[in-house]
Amino acid sequence: MELNPRQLDAFRKVMLTGSMTIAAERLRVSQPAVSRLIKDLEASLGLRLFRREGNRLIPGAEAQRLFREVDLFYRGIEQVEKVAQDLKSVRIGNLRIASLSALALHVLCECVNTFSATHPEVVISLDVRNSLSVLELAGANQIDIGFVHQKNIEYPGVDVYPLQSLPAVCVLRRDHRLAGKETIAIEDFEGESIISLSQNNPLRVRLEMELDAAGIRYRRPIETTLAYSACNFVRGNLGIAVIDPFTARHFSDPDVVFRPIAPSIPFECSFVLPAHQPRSKVVEDFIESTKEVFSSAGR
Repeated sequence: MELNPRQLDAFRKVMLTGSMTIAAERLRVSQPAVSRLIKDLEASLGLRLFRREGNRLIPGAEAQRLFREVDLFYRGIEQVEKVAQDLKSVRIGNLRIASLSALALHVLCECVNTFSATHPEVVISLDVRNSLSVLELAGANQIDIGFVHQKNIEYPGVDVYPLQSLPAVCVLRRDHRLAGKETIAIEDFEGESIISLSQNNPLRVRLEMELDAAGIRYRRPIETTLAYSACNFVRGNLGIAVIDPFTARHFSDPDVVFRPIAPSIPFECSFVLPAHQPRSKVVEDFIESTKEVFSSAGR
């Protein structure tokens, strides 16, 4: 026996409304058409589902039992449709993010705040890792999007998309001899104590290339993995530092000032995605939020 979905839909509407006339209105067909669908369903089942008492339509025990099963089926379909619509409009979902600390501590929090304001039901996780770990997670499809401190990189199973480059800044104590300058030249680093970021940090590598090319002599009294810590060491009068513009924007201390560098030393990073995986609308929207924040920072 093969049941006709149109007959079942008509049956459900009659059971819900208690009227063939109202059911016909809901189905946007005529009342005789609904009556025919019910009769055909009864014929297919070999059962009488309704009896009439005056103008009332009374379902029998068989109709009540059938309705429970039919209603469960249609409620399931309606739930699937609701979930599909929610996913389309990004009202639900999950977003797994991994990022280097220079972005995770501040700018990505800003991105998440902006994104969550318009996507309140998306569950977000933010994992702070070094760039290699972020690439490993993306390659293993364990995150939806990652942020790394490189541009021209290749990693198996990972697609890399550079973000807008922004100029790094020099961090100095307000009473430092260079603090009165509007721009710090590479030559100004001569003889200075430079608080360094970790050895493999691309910003440190780029800075030291510029210093070495210019023949600048300098000291490295202390090294740290966090730009925020570098700012605190500057405040403690341990030297000067070169850091990303996002940390500089959020570090607030009356004893510390930030100055641009000439020639500019770019702070470069990229977002990475697992390769060969379709992008959800959640990820697409978060990418747009991130690009907007980077664009605003560069203005």
